[in-house]
Amino acid sequence: MKRILLLVVMCCYWLPKSSATHIVGGEIMYKFLNSNQFNANYRVTLYLYVDCINGQENAIETDKDGYINIYSKNLNNDFNPFDLYTSASSHNGYQLSQSRTGPIRVSDVNYKCIKTKPNACVDKYTYTIDISVPVNDGGYVISFERCCRNNSINNIINPQSTGATYWTYIPSTKVIPKNSSPIFKSLPPNFLCTNAPLKFDHSATDADGDSLSYELYTPYIGADNVAPLPSQDGSTNPRDYSPVLWESGYSTFNQIDGNPLLSIDNKTGKLTLTPTLSGQFVVGIKVTEYRKGVRIGETKRDFQFNVSNCIFDVVSSFSVPKFNCSENEVFFTNRSENGVQYLWDFGDPATKLDTSVLKDPKYTYSKPGNYNVKLITINTICTDTSEYDINVKQNFKVYIPNDTLICGPFTKKLFTSVPNKTYKWNTGESTPAINVNKGGKYWVSVTDAPCVSRDTINIINDLSLIDLGPDSVICRDSFVQFTWEGKPGYKTYLWNDNTTEQSVFIHKLGQYWVNVTNPNNCPSVDSITFVLYPPPRVYLNDTLFCKGTTVKLDGVNYSIKTKLETNYIWNTGETTPQISTSVPGTYFVKVRNRLCTIFDTAVLTNIETGLDLGNDTFYCGPIDRWLRPVKGFVKYLWHDNAETIDYHAVTDGKKKLTIVTKDGCIESDSMFITQFPPIDGGLGDDTAICLSSTIELKATDSMSNYLWNTGAKTRSIFIKDSGIYVVTIKDENGCITHDSIHIYEKPNALPIDLFMPNAFSPNGDELNEVYPGNKYSDPGSPYLLRIYNRWGEKIFEADKPSIQWDGTSKGNNLAPQDVYVFYVKYVGCDEVERWFRGTFTLIR
Repeated sequence: MKRILLLVVMCCYWLPKSSATHIVGGEIMYKFLNSNQFNANYRVTLYLYVDCINGQENAIETDKDGYINIYSKNLNNDFNPFDLYTSASSHNGYQLSQSRTGPIRVSDVNYKCIKTKPNACVDKYTYTIDISVPVNDGGYVISFERCCRNNSINNIINPQSTGATYWTYIPSTKVIPKNSSPIFKSLPPNFLCTNAPLKFDHSATDADGDSLSYELYTPYIGADNVAPLPSQDGSTNPRDYSPVLWESGYSTFNQIDGNPLLSIDNKTGKLTLTPTLSGQFVVGIKVTEYRKGVRIGETKRDFQFNVSNCIFDVVSSFSVPKFNCSENEVFFTNRSENGVQYLWDFGDPATKLDTSVLKDPKYTYSKPGNYNVKLITINTICTDTSEYDINVKQNFKVYIPNDTLICGPFTKKLFTSVPNKTYKWNTGESTPAINVNKGGKYWVSVTDAPCVSRDTINIINDLSLIDLGPDSVICRDSFVQFTWEGKPGYKTYLWNDNTTEQSVFIHKLGQYWVNVTNPNNCPSVDSITFVLYPPPRVYLNDTLFCKGTTVKLDGVNYSIKTKLETNYIWNTGETTPQISTSVPGTYFVKVRNRLCTIFDTAVLTNIETGLDLGNDTFYCGPIDRWLRPVKGFVKYLWHDNAETIDYHAVTDGKKKLTIVTKDGCIESDSMFITQFPPIDGGLGDDTAICLSSTIELKATDSMSNYLWNTGAKTRSIFIKDSGIYVVTIKDENGCITHDSIHIYEKPNALPIDLFMPNAFSPNGDELNEVYPGNKYSDPGSPYLLRIYNRWGEKIFEADKPSIQWDGTSKGNNLAPQDVYVFYVKYVGCDEVERWFRGTFTLIR
């Protein structure tokens, strides 16, 4: 949208305090004066309501001149600023009047028995000007923007920075030749009291006699505390008008705390409310005008209700009664204050017994309907009256059509039996009737609050149709009569040859049709055509063939009509009539000649000769291997041109045999023989050991595995016992060898460590009778033993271990009990000469 010159702006000056909170409400209207084919003339009136107690005086003074915005509207709902002062002036605004009229103090009192009026003050200012606008297609929007509202307002967010926009729409005279906006007849009272009913005529008049409808609406934001009097650039395009932001718990339908809540009769404009919370509340009331059922305009009033905790001599009030839908009995709850006597009039014209003097009465109405109930509350000082309109309703029963079965596609209208109610279908629609075209369960809930009725219909939609399948091609060279099985599961069959069974006899080629009814008695019809077409002919044969040779498979169509276009698909993916392969296996081909398809299969198998020389092998040392292939071949030819059946291999290398079978198959097989040098275990020759000595046995180094007959898995072991020791070793080539060694003791050799006791007792008891008491044989090696007494006198000497001292000296004289010294020198089993000396005791 291209923005053109803005018609009007606010004042050409701005005061810092002009944003002070003082706006209470406002409304803007227009009156048609006259028109021609070029221009239309209207009188625009703005009512502005201000707070005459808390409002800033300089802000109120700033509003002595008012400015409106005018926007032309096109058929695409685009808005363009329209300037009435194209020839003009020192400002771009449209001044409503040089000096406003007023103020008029709003002082209506809604309450008869109030003791002291709350401190609330509202002034009404009036701005009026006549305008002339060019005739256009879309009409005009006129608006006024001002900030700010009272900062003590309860029901909107940030009221001290929230302004107001009052606007209305003038329809094009091309569409509505003459129209004036509705005008509210009066203002609500300037204050309300908590728990005191308000019943106010908020209706409007319309100069054109148009139909009027009333509702609550959310007031609009306009201007702000930064630009409280918007300039030309700061004015708001109607497309961007925004509603005020409600505090939590408040909304369009709950603008003020009350019981009952604020409401307005959409036909009469009667406004009702019993406020329950003191404070200040912004309220929006809208009247919409209709001409011949078409909405043409509206007037919106944005107003602030001041609610106080008032003191009354007496207050008449009662709760809007609640009732159930099963009977006409209604219970009333009296909420009056300071009452002494009560007089109820239940407004039932069918009887004269519709009154009561009870405080909380109940009444049974003669029939459902709308009734006006009045309560007169009396005490000795004052009498107050309250009244409410109530609607007594009874339950009702809604009916939609019964459950039904529908064959085939359909569109069905479902309608309710109860008019003029609120409807909710499970399809989401909210009209008295709906159209459906699918099977399923449908329900409608009909509400005449608080009464609700519900009904359900289940539509079974049988969409099943008989399907005989595609037309049938009989792939034969000539026609043969046959019986064709139709589709099972139907109640009745009628074929075009008057057959009434499921199957039909096909006595000739052509079209056959059948009419059937299914178990739900739904009819359907289908047909099938039988045609004759010659199938392809393919002959594949199972084949035995030699390994390494190629076999050709022939899938050529040998049909009687070989000129027909033929397609081939093999399981190998090939699409030629013939394929070649050297791989055994199962092969199949699909051959199609336009209408007919045939499959054929061939199994290809290699001729097995049984030739197998075995796996490659190796030898550790000399090679001695006989290769013995199966017998029965026509010819044998070895790698060295030998033509024997068996072959004796004694050298390493590749050994290959080529044979020829009786079927002429030529086949070869080979094996490779590797020769590794033999390995030595490394244990050496058998050897003898000294008594009680330990020796180390070592196998060959750098082998990958060792295993001794002792269980050890190391290269070497330590032993001190005689016996045969075996080691098994394996090298990195996998060659395995065994080695053994026989270890035995020297039978007559002296030990390395010769034992000499420290005492002996030659007393004839045959125990320890000689010294040193060893039972060694003569080893044949040097040996010398000498024994000395304590004075160093040698008393015994021997050169063989078998010669031992018996405890005598100098003949047969017994040596005395004493300590003696020995000296021994000998050669042990390890061929090393040793000597040592010591002492021992002779005991008698």
